[in-house]
Amino acid sequence: MFRAIIGIGLCAAAVAGLWAGGETLASRRVAELIAGDPALQASLVQPLREPPEFGLRIEEPGFSDPAGGVTLPWAILRMSPRTPTTAHLDLPDKGQVTIAGQTHALGLQDPHALIRLAPLKRLAPDQIDIMADQVTLDGAPVIEGLDLELRMIRLGPDAPLAARAAYDAHLGLGAVQTAVLSRMGLNLQGIPEPASVSGNILLWLDGTPSVRGQTTLAVVGWQTEGLTVGAGSMSLRIVGRVVRDKDGLAEGQVALYTTDAGQIIDQAADMGLIPPSTRMLLNAGLGQLAKAQIDAELPGPDYPEPQDGQMRLPVQMIDGQIRLGGIPIGPAPPFGAL
Repeated sequence: MFRAIIGIGLCAAAVAGLWAGGETLASRRVAELIAGDPALQASLVQPLREPPEFGLRIEEPGFSDPAGGVTLPWAILRMSPRTPTTAHLDLPDKGQVTIAGQTHALGLQDPHALIRLAPLKRLAPDQIDIMADQVTLDGAPVIEGLDLELRMIRLGPDAPLAARAAYDAHLGLGAVQTAVLSRMGLNLQGIPEPASVSGNILLWLDGTPSVRGQTTLAVVGWQTEGLTVGAGSMSLRIVGRVVRDKDGLAEGQVALYTTDAGQIIDQAADMGLIPPSTRMLLNAGLGQLAKAQIDAELPGPDYPEPQDGQMRLPVQMIDGQIRLGGIPIGPAPPFGAL
């Protein structure tokens, strides 16, 4: 999905980059961009022809990969002469989404999208905002409130070696109905509902998005000073940093802050993330786990002390192994699984 968002940004970049050449030339360039990426589709790209605004209309835009896809009946990119590097994306209130090979009706309540470009960075997407009050599938609400904001920032000295670009992201997902999504074939491993995610996270990419480059970019690391995740009656706050190691596995350290440590361990075992024998060991030693120290040698954000009633559970992923509070619990997962 991140690739689809960047692809939209590049289409907007093409429109801005060809402003002087007119809408016809811009629509041809966007059609070439879409045709050159097998993950993107469109049946027609044509000039908007609504002066003084500049833009284009894309018929049946879509994104697909082995994990699934999204298709909309249309999308319109608009730019104003007063703000030629900012594009507003008009979206319909319905479309289709493919999950596990099955197509479902997609509903979007009051969708909004904005893309701002960076002229001094080869027209890379500098800001991307996507919002919707509600998302439905086959008429059933699955998300109550979608808010995704991405801001390109300068690479810092602590960025992974593979990083070439960085985005500061704000993520807000409210009341995700995991049971509905699971019945449709999305593997959520029995996460209780309603689920929610809110907070900021820094994303590192292996390339810089550009109208002259490819959209096949991948996230190679992330870091957060606080991402709150809810699942049913459970809630935890994640602080930490995880990057992709040379073998494609997750490497780094996170701390889980929660008042529901026992429930979270039980849920992780039910989901098959930790073996049953480890589940008993961890539950019996929760008091000691809460006293485990953060590894100060590993890079990452500041890890605050837990508040009243909370436990802080340090999780380290090093040399292909994962440890919870210093106790080995299994092999480190692939980076893309986190």
